Amino acid sequence: MGPAPSGGSPGPAPSDSSAGAEGPEADPEDSSRSERKLDGPGDAAAVETPAEAPPPARPASEKPPRVDGTYVGGTLGPGISFARVNDFPTPNPFVGGGATLRVGEVIYPWLSIGVEISGNLAYRSADPRQRLLQGAFLVDFGFYPAAKKQIPLSLRAGFGAGGGAVREARRTDRSGFGGAVFTAAVRYEFFPGAAKRRPTRGGGFSIGPELGWIGFMPAAKGRPMSHTVYLGLYVGFYFGS
Repeated sequence: MGPAPSGGSPGPAPSDSSAGAEGPEADPEDSSRSERKLDGPGDAAAVETPAEAPPPARPASEKPPRVDGTYVGGTLGPGISFARVNDFPTPNPFVGGGATLRVGEVIYPWLSIGVEISGNLAYRSADPRQRLLQGAFLVDFGFYPAAKKQIPLSLRAGFGAGGGAVREARRTDRSGFGGAVFTAAVRYEFFPGAAKRRPTRGGGFSIGPELGWIGFMPAAKGRPMSHTVYLGLYVGFYFGS
């Protein structure tokens, strides 16, 4: 039998099963870092910036305004005029018709400003027969008292300058008037088919009655003048804003 192994040689160290299975102990989570605010530039870069929210859409139940944006239109209809001139008497009213062309802009939902050209032709049927012709250029203002409810009722007023003349049968001369001109009117507009053709856009085609007055004022007491009252049909279009 050989000699017994020497007691000085160390044997293999027993393996630590717990250390082999779990490995080195992990550091505990830094709770102070998880709870603190992200102040540093590195932390701020790691946070994704949310996209800018789009503007809120118009509710489906809200109707776009019809009296909106640039507009163009005209009024055509009959009227009755009362005129006074210097050279011959005009005891009876003149009956005829007139037309007005307007272009302007809706500045606020309750206010529009534009320009208009107005003309009128009328006749006196009594003997002696007479004819009245007058025209004017004016600045036109429209006020919408029920704009919050989108009711297209407007009260209109204007001022400008113009003139006219009266001719009489069997006379070669004529007598005229001219100077400051003022207008006033009330109008209601309908927008047929606008809700279908322009469901999300303002403006549209309009049509409605207009009752108004146009006055060619005398330069002094007793001087020539003319007053006309008319009932016409307005047709226009609003392009929307």
